[in-house]
Amino acid sequence: MQVRITGRNIDLTEAMKNYVQRKIKRLEKYLEEPIDIQVVLNVEKFRQIAEVNISSKSGNFYGSEESHDIYASIDVVMDKLEEQVRRKKEKLQQRPREPFIEELTPSPEEGGEDSRVVEVKRFAMKPMSLEEAILQMDLSQDQFMVFMNADTNQVNVLYRRRDGRYGLIEPEL
Repeated sequence: MQVRITGRNIDLTEAMKNYVQRKIKRLEKYLEEPIDIQVVLNVEKFRQIAEVNISSKSGNFYGSEESHDIYASIDVVMDKLEEQVRRKKEKLQQRPREPFIEELTPSPEEGGEDSRVVEVKRFAMKPMSLEEAILQMDLSQDQFMVFMNADTNQVNVLYRRRDGRYGLIEPEL
């Protein structure tokens, strides 16, 4: 973890640096390595500002606070950042992890020929014209559609080509 503490219009004392270091220690349990933390303490007349920028594998976090006391500014900005980092970590932990592709597709030796079929869909085919089938394809995101052609009274397959046009398969029985 790399921490840089900078002072603008203020002489940084060891007590201030140690205070900031102690406050940063609270954030370590939420952050993944490597961590780069930049703290800027700034004094402008009656405003005392603490700005903190954190870069880690978990994300980038920024907080700024101004008050009449530099220590109060540090306290508030660190509390804000701790809340940000804690929420981010909880969000990452709650997100369901996607299973690996290998886990989804069974190997051929597990179930023989039937193991190649991953999903079976059943649906009622109503007779429709080719134009109706094209309209259905335009409305859906499917790459192909099986339908009963009302003109020929046969099963046809309409598929979307890479060039954006459609292809039609008419099986001969």
